[in-house]
Amino acid sequence: ENKFRIVGDLVQAGDVVVLVTPIDKSAPKGRLILPQQQVIRDLLENNAISMVTKEHELRQTLAALRNKPRLVITDSQVFAKAAADTPPDVPLTSFSILFARYKGDLVQMVRGTAAISRLKDGDKILIAEACTHHAQSDDIGRVKIPHWLREKSGKELHFDFAAGSSYGENIEQYALIVHCGACMINRNEMLYRLQEAAAHGVPVVNYGVLIAYVQGILDRVLEPFPLARQTWREATRD
Repeated sequence: ENKFRIVGDLVQAGDVVVLVTPIDKSAPKGRLILPQQQVIRDLLENNAISMVTKEHELRQTLAALRNKPRLVITDSQVFAKAAADTPPDVPLTSFSILFARYKGDLVQMVRGTAAISRLKDGDKILIAEACTHHAQSDDIGRVKIPHWLREKSGKELHFDFAAGSSYGENIEQYALIVHCGACMINRNEMLYRLQEAAAHGVPVVNYGVLIAYVQGILDRVLEPFPLARQTWREATRD
């Protein structure tokens, strides 16, 4: 029995979980992306009830429920809208934060986020993706994340990109590694990548944790994970 669950340990039988899954030009035709499929499967295995909606119908979906859902899980790209439309007393997180925990070490990635405020002009950042895919014009890894990091840090940063099994050469040269959600690699491979970074003293963060940070809602979406939330609060107190 795999003791690592995506979401099953956060719910009980009969709990309702609302999944916010935008359908935009980066969404594959005719199907849901792998993390969304796997979360639904894990909820079904734990006898919880999945309700799937797009971000524009989230408010209406929540209003239609007689009782508050146990959890709202959103795609990171619509974090701001999902956070605005989810009442403060309903726990909110994202698919990629669930996967940061399931595939790797959420606490390490939360700690890595604190490095963003320490970035300096000229720092090099590695954007690492576990799979190879055709980059969109507004690609999250190659376009949006570099833009957000430059904007948030106010620094002149240099970006390198690695995709597939190559994890970049000489990772000790980087001030930060930003990793994808790792849905296409297994836990051992992701843990190896995290351990490599730690051995070289390089902070790591994944897409979902980073996006929550730049949108100012990381503390809120870590609510279901007390240790990670405590780590974040301590890191930002320093």
